[in-house]
Amino acid sequence: MIISPPFLRDKDATQSDADWVDAMMPVNSRRGYPLNASESWHGGIHISHTDAGTRPEKVRAIADGMVVSFHKPSPPYKRDQFPLKYAPIRGTDDGYVLLKHETEIGSGEDGKVVFYSLYMHLKFLEAEIKADAKIYRKDPLGSSGMTDGQNEFHFQIFCDDANISKLVGRKTKELDISKDGRTDVVYGDIHFYLPAGTTFYDKAPTNNSTSTTGISERYTSNAPLYVSMTLVKGNCTMVTRQKNPQIDGKYDLLGEPLINADGKDYEYNLYKTAMRNYKQSPSAGFELLRFGRVINTEHETLVPADAPLWMTVRYPGGTGVVNLAAPDVKKFSDADFPHWTGWLLVDDDTDTHSQCSSAIIGKLQEEGSYETQSNRLICCLPFEWEKSTIDARYKWLMTGLPWEQCTPEKTAIWTVPGTQEKKDRVLMNEEDYGKFKQHAEALCFDAGAFSSGRLWHFHPVEFISLFRKCNWLSEQDFIRTIRKTVKNESSLREEGRLTEKTVIEHLNQKKEKSTGVFIRPSEMRKSLALTMRNFGVNSTIRLAHFLSQIYCETGRVSECEEKGKDSYFDKYEPEFDAKHYNKNELAKKLGNDQIGDGIRFKGRGIIQLTGRTNYRVYGEYKGSSEKFISSAGAETLISSSYYCCDAGGFYWIQKQRMKVQNKKLVNWGPLSIHYWADQGTTYAEVKAVTKCVNGGSNGLDGSRWPCFEHAFYALNDSVSPNDNVKFLG
Repeated sequence: MIISPPFLRDKDATQSDADWVDAMMPVNSRRGYPLNASESWHGGIHISHTDAGTRPEKVRAIADGMVVSFHKPSPPYKRDQFPLKYAPIRGTDDGYVLLKHETEIGSGEDGKVVFYSLYMHLKFLEAEIKADAKIYRKDPLGSSGMTDGQNEFHFQIFCDDANISKLVGRKTKELDISKDGRTDVVYGDIHFYLPAGTTFYDKAPTNNSTSTTGISERYTSNAPLYVSMTLVKGNCTMVTRQKNPQIDGKYDLLGEPLINADGKDYEYNLYKTAMRNYKQSPSAGFELLRFGRVINTEHETLVPADAPLWMTVRYPGGTGVVNLAAPDVKKFSDADFPHWTGWLLVDDDTDTHSQCSSAIIGKLQEEGSYETQSNRLICCLPFEWEKSTIDARYKWLMTGLPWEQCTPEKTAIWTVPGTQEKKDRVLMNEEDYGKFKQHAEALCFDAGAFSSGRLWHFHPVEFISLFRKCNWLSEQDFIRTIRKTVKNESSLREEGRLTEKTVIEHLNQKKEKSTGVFIRPSEMRKSLALTMRNFGVNSTIRLAHFLSQIYCETGRVSECEEKGKDSYFDKYEPEFDAKHYNKNELAKKLGNDQIGDGIRFKGRGIIQLTGRTNYRVYGEYKGSSEKFISSAGAETLISSSYYCCDAGGFYWIQKQRMKVQNKKLVNWGPLSIHYWADQGTTYAEVKAVTKCVNGGSNGLDGSRWPCFEHAFYALNDSVSPNDNVKFLG
């Protein structure tokens, strides 16, 4: 899923992504989520807007989608007349757009999700807003209007009951901590549940052993602890939470976050750590380091099965080293919406009226934690814009609520939850209620599938911020990053071989020559998405760098094997003199020391792995140096979509930039091409990444830089292609 806020402006260099999203969506506190100032359920937020500037700022689609329904706004003179005008001052705009988003957040059927976004109180709609129209992320929908004279629009995100389990991974209030979280959808921070009785030590055992001989116990927990690991831009940040003993549902941070407590540039060095600590299965060890467990169990086996993950973690009063891979430590990711980070599912209000009677929310209010936790409440409630249910939701304005005491004077008296304070209000008469209902009907619509039943609602700011960490690309997302990126695109289009349909086919087809130009293993798209997840290609900037390089290496993933006549590969072939000395410097550099190595170890995979040395080192990473240096093993890099993509991910995370110093190759900068990708998005950064991939600047101007510009614009938050050189995300 690729997602962005409904307003898009440049990000300040000092802003975090979460802070920027928050700045794009300033909320009117009286009309927040999930309750408004009157304690009524409110399925969205009102985003304030100033209308400053020479041209109205556009409200934009947050993700690719389709128009489900819409209403063109009434002219301003009608907006300021009853029934749209209900408040004493000015009226309310009635334009809206409802979008349906079908996308992916992970592999398999549970990774395919559907959710909806609603943009209400718009004063203008774009001409492209039509029934069933296809809308792309960042496309303008219209302009923000007014609500009761305030410059703002209502924005909400929701899904049906079938999709809440896919989006969140559960339907229960809290996460089940008796087992590990899901593996088909994994993204963002990694979380660990440490049960009471977990032991912390003064240091890790030598040789990454499970034996505790020679190390000392520092602390044994007497209550569960909750640890979160964040890997971003080379750093590893660890935080620990503990449940508050007085306030149920509150989890307190223990001390300051630990940053790179287990080594400088921790994330950039994961490959080196995996090769050192998990010698029998480095690739499985790499997943253990990234996710706290092996995710890709179909292809990866940890040897030994109980190999540990020793990391420095805070406990109450200090820090110690703990084995996070221990079986009683349960592992999760942000995709599991851990309740100790604030996420709760609220589904305990079965009343039909609009006022909140949730015991979960009532308890949060009593304990004083509602304000801080309300953003992460996922609430199940009726659709508030359905015209046919207005009476069921609002008749209480005349008759009173179940917990109110109604007097003959038409006064309803009630007690503020958690206090002894009493408040009263005047019940509406039939005439007043009739006016209110006319106003509501002017804004509501026939919601079709949403007219009955209940829907799950999210705070839009939190939903967007969280799923911006996902970056799992759907089929359509891949297409958006590929199209118009090939140097010979015009000739292919003239031949009728480059259409959106062929792009889809050539990402999914089996290994066959169907068009004369596209050849690849089956399930390529799935393997590519899994590779990017497993190797940490998980930010907009990393995605753009990685995809643009592999698109150029493989001709839009159409050729995953270096092509040419047999004689073409003579340049890689060793040349021996009478003393059996290899005179071919290129062959020596590639480690080709046997006749036939030139063609046997030609470029294969999404980043063309070339030469006996690279094949051997990849084999070592997969647990056997011999695995890929036979002819059959080498062919696996193109016959299997998994190995084809995995070899490219391996190359990306293990590659070192080297230079010659005193006639020796020495390391120049940290391991992993991620380091160079993270530096920025200008031509200089693309050139640096290109040098990592092919040792020079081959194809930089004609292909790699244009490919990067296109991919980055498709993925970032800029609304102008000319802004691509800026770092926006």
